[in-house]
Parts: sequence; structure tokens; C-alpha cells
Amino acid sequence: MTMGATPGAVAPAEAGSLRPAGLPIRWLLWAIAVAAGCFVPAVLTSTFHLGLLINGVILGVGAVGIGFLMHQCGLVMFGVAAFLGLPAYLLGIGTVHLGWGLQTSVLVALVGSTLFALLVGSLVVRARPLPFAMLTLALAQMLKSAVTLRAARPVTGGDDGLAMSFNGSFFGLDQGELATAASFWPVAWLALCAVLTLVWVAGNSRFGKVLRATQANEERMRFSGFDTYRPRLAAFVLACFIVSISGVLMGLHTAFASPELLDFATGGHALVAMLVGGATAVAGPLLGALMYTWGQDAFGATGYLELLTGIAVVFMIVAFPTGASGFLLQQWRRLRDLFTRKADDVAR
Repeated sequence: MTMGATPGAVAPAEAGSLRPAGLPIRWLLWAIAVAAGCFVPAVLTSTFHLGLLINGVILGVGAVGIGFLMHQCGLVMFGVAAFLGLPAYLLGIGTVHLGWGLQTSVLVALVGSTLFALLVGSLVVRARPLPFAMLTLALAQMLKSAVTLRAARPVTGGDDGLAMSFNGSFFGLDQGELATAASFWPVAWLALCAVLTLVWVAGNSRFGKVLRATQANEERMRFSGFDTYRPRLAAFVLACFIVSISGVLMGLHTAFASPELLDFATGGHALVAMLVGGATAVAGPLLGALMYTWGQDAFGATGYLELLTGIAVVFMIVAFPTGASGFLLQQWRRLRDLFTRKADDVAR
């Protein structure tokens, strides 16, 4: 399976020309890559660099979610932080205050965040792109204010945040192992692979085609008899579910939920990562997240983090309007066309 392929760029003729045996081979190669990725800690033995990679993967999961929504629907979610912080707090409340097992708390955190996305999405997806962005931003700020209220302090920890103490294990990993980079890596990696697979399948399905057609001309789709509201709502809920996975991963790895998770700056990291990597390719936001995480570490060591980050982001957006992944795909297509033409010339 080619995760870098752009769902929107697959023409019907091209989709129909795929050989029946082509897809199983792609899935087999993808399965091999997923299995091989689990052994990264055996190669990357530095705890610091592995931890940095995990941070990039967690950020990448969230970036893939908002990249899916932007590419398929043309909607930018400024309130990403709402679905990073909410599942982390639900995870903490379940384990600390309700005494639930860790796996039950994770499930409740994901289901609760998804249901909240369904409720919110039923109201905001009808809005145009700019009002939609601002409504989601207001939602995140509302949640941040709610968890810092004096009345909520016994439950959320207020400004100090909520330190978690896990009950039981998560697929055999206890709290100490989840905090260890080498032990936590398979969890983060498999979650990332599942998200990439989900987004790829959704983008290449009829659901994805309807979303892209609606984005191109919503009025024409309505005139043709298509319901444009429910597919867009489903896309929003799916994107929020994916972002919630990122929030749960943060909570599992750090065993802590703080109001900063609900701050615009936290969600801004995922937004910038998506812009740097590009949203046209499924794995583009992941590439942007890895680049952004590495850049934050490198720039932070100089003492000019904000200045250098700003310069780098502006350069990437101006130099590569479709993101780093879009540029790489463009170069790949040029090389492929060049070799195809040369092969045709030789055949003649």
C-alpha cells in the first residue's frame, strides 16, 4: 500500500486499471513494513532520539487527522487542542477518580471524545471554512477554561493538571513500561500505522470521492441529489477520533493531563506540522511532524527557538506550497515520466 499516494489524484480510469493482484501485494508490503517498524528500538538504541521519534509520531497522528479533514473537506480545525486534551483528561478521570482499568479508560476516552465530536460537529460543519475554524478554536478555549475552574479542581487538578496513576496494564504494559521509550514505541507505531491505513482506505473509498466532489462544488452535488451534510459530519468525527488517539497516546506516555494540552499553541504544533508536510499525501502530515519535532529540538538548543521556527516555517510554506510531501511526490512523478519516455524511445 502506497501511503504517499494522493487519494484525490486517483482518476477513475486509473483506479479501474489496477490489476486484481496489485492490491494484495501492496497490503503485504505494508504489513511487512508495519512488522519491521516494531523493531526500531533495536536499531535506534539512544533513549533520547527514540523519545524524540515517539514525540514526532504522536504529533504526526494528530496532524494526519487534521490533514485528512483539510484535504477531503477544505476545512481547517483551529481547535485541534480540544481533541488532544479532552481524551487525556477523560483517561485521567477514569483511572484516578473512577478506578477503572487502563484499557477501559482508554476505550471510554476515545468513545467519549468521538461522541463529543459528533455533538459539536452537528453544529459547526454547516459553517463556511473561516467561521468553522473560529468555532473550533472557541471550543478548545472553552474546554481549557472549564478544566481550570475552581469548582472543577477536585476532578481536573485545575492549573496544576491531573497526574495519573494507572490501574492494570495496557496490552501487557504497566505504567512504568508505558513511560519507557523502548516499551512504548510499539504502541505508538501500531497506532500510527492503524491511523494511516484508516485514512488511506477512507480517502480511496466512495466516501472520500463524495467529500472531494462536495469540496469542489457543493451546490452541484446537492442538485445531483447527494446529501452533503452527513458525509462532512462523518469526516469531522473521523478526524477528531484520529486526533483523540494522539491525545490518548500523550496521556499513556506521560501519565499527565494539563490545561496546556487544550491551549491553541499545543494544537498549533499539529497545524504547522500538517502545513509543513502537506495534506495532499496521506503520510504528508507525518513527515511534517517528524521535521517539526526535529526542528524544535535543534532550534531549542540555540536559544532562538521561536525566531528560527518562524523563519523555517515561512520558508517551507513559501518554497513548497504543497508541503514537503507534495514536493517529493512531484519530483517522483517527473522521474517516473522521464524513465517512461526513455523506455518508450528505446522500444521504438
